[in-house]
Amino acid sequence: MAIKIDTYTNSILKNVKHYPDEPVYLISVSGPDIYYETKINDIIIKQSYTNNEGSFPIKLFSNVNNVFNQDGKQKVSFTLYPAVNKTFQNNDWVEISIESRNQFGDDKTIFTFEPPMKDDGETSEHIGLESYSGEFEFEASIPYEKQINWVDSENLQNRKNIEKEVVEAYKEVMRLYAEGDLDNLLELYKPIFQDEAQSVYATKEKKTRLYKLNWERLHPFFYKSKPNLVKDYELKFYADGKLVTLEKKKDSSRAYNESALSIIYDKDFDKFPDGLSRKNRDVVMFNEGTTPKMEMELFLLFHKPRGSKTLKLATDIFRKEKLLNGKD
Repeated sequence: MAIKIDTYTNSILKNVKHYPDEPVYLISVSGPDIYYETKINDIIIKQSYTNNEGSFPIKLFSNVNNVFNQDGKQKVSFTLYPAVNKTFQNNDWVEISIESRNQFGDDKTIFTFEPPMKDDGETSEHIGLESYSGEFEFEASIPYEKQINWVDSENLQNRKNIEKEVVEAYKEVMRLYAEGDLDNLLELYKPIFQDEAQSVYATKEKKTRLYKLNWERLHPFFYKSKPNLVKDYELKFYADGKLVTLEKKKDSSRAYNESALSIIYDKDFDKFPDGLSRKNRDVVMFNEGTTPKMEMELFLLFHKPRGSKTLKLATDIFRKEKLLNGKD
């Protein structure tokens, strides 16, 4: 298995192209006691519904290259909520930053957004509101072409029987997991991994970079898993109707967007391939006689390329695995 994974990884990395300038674009949202959701090109990038309890906010940057389909303008949209009070207070400042970092570690600020002032010239326009939404654009220079490009895909919002098509696509993915069909699962995800690897100009050699391939996604592939699709789902569209997914119905406007599909699996380290990261907590638990039972949310987005008769997997929003039978 370790040889198979190494071969698979190498087959992706050998196709990554390199350029004199390799910019990775990053976003951060900072401010005291706020919840937020951010999108780029109408695709969820980051959500935070955890209160930092008044601690000083730290800038945490997330890579966003993978939602670019072409050079030029990229649209950021956001919704912010106060985490403590019902409305934003006078000391509730907000800053959204876009930066780029190249392969040499050189950082550059591309754009910084702060809410504009009201007519009084002293109060930000979000103060006093229960939620605050807005958008802005920034320019990105991307030297590569993606394998999966949904810019010219069909707009699915008005397509007849689209829900049936989406459910069928989900059932096929669920079948592969339930049967433990590792080869076809890896083949299904390969274009996504390839685009992710290219978006960060990944190499096999370890370098002092902020970005690296996240192979934690592979963990459910190694086990005969139990897929679960909730019955209470809703059809959701992203990328201006080009991408479609199934999400759990939300109880409130602040609820986290969650996929309707999750995978439950026993993390048996006797079957776990060498070379993949292992959390000490999970290994200790396994060595003490309890196999960690894990759940990973599969937030899958599908598109229909022009001329295609079926939906194709376009991208995913990665969520870390959760421990179900212990303290996470």
